[in-house]
Amino acid sequence: MKNPLGGGNGMVPHYSGTTLDAQARYAAGTKTILENYLDGKPQEPQNVIVGLGKYETKAYGQR
Repeated sequence: MKNPLGGGNGMVPHYSGTTLDAQARYAAGTKTILENYLDGKPQEPQNVIVGLGKYETKAYGQR
């Protein structure tokens, strides 16, 4: 299946070599994202890469 929005890379954490503090931040952020989704709450803007058919941040995709 081809991504209709074009190329791009998702954020995939690689735990090997990261500090325990960083791993705790990854886990806490993931928990917050999942809780917001399951509770029907909006996501924090810094956690949204793709919104309704477009990139929501200038850090990814076309600029």
